[in-house]
Amino acid sequence: MSTRIPVLAGHERPANLAVLLREAFVALNDVVLDRLAHDGHDAVRPAHAAVFQYLDDTGTTVSLLAERAQMTKQAMAELVRHLEEHGYVVRVPDPTDRRAKLVVPTDRGSDVIARAQGLAPEVEGRVVDVLGRERRDALCADLRALREAFASS
Repeated sequence: MSTRIPVLAGHERPANLAVLLREAFVALNDVVLDRLAHDGHDAVRPAHAAVFQYLDDTGTTVSLLAERAQMTKQAMAELVRHLEEHGYVVRVPDPTDRRAKLVVPTDRGSDVIARAQGLAPEVEGRVVDVLGRERRDALCADLRALREAFASS
């Protein structure tokens, strides 16, 4: 994996906690994306996690997906368009709002979600191999505590 940390004044910019957390996520996510590509889902890119992660199985509006992913509606609509073109999602009328459309996973999209969720134990097992079970459990507890502390800020 090539470094993703930008260079500033000829040196890698120091990696703070937020950068390290993101880079760890990227490394773990790459394991899943590589396996998905191997299994025939090579149209799925890292950015598409923002769709799959926040997509309700009964459908979600682009606006709500964007809100959940903390991105613009336009950016989310582009991700959804790509996934729609590749058969992972469809847009259907929202039965509760005639003006709105819901993004719904197709069987192919549901397969991606199921495969990604199915890979979680393997990825977590690899984390345990690196950190040990106690440190992995402590890390999860610490991350939950951080999420709670900063979510209420």
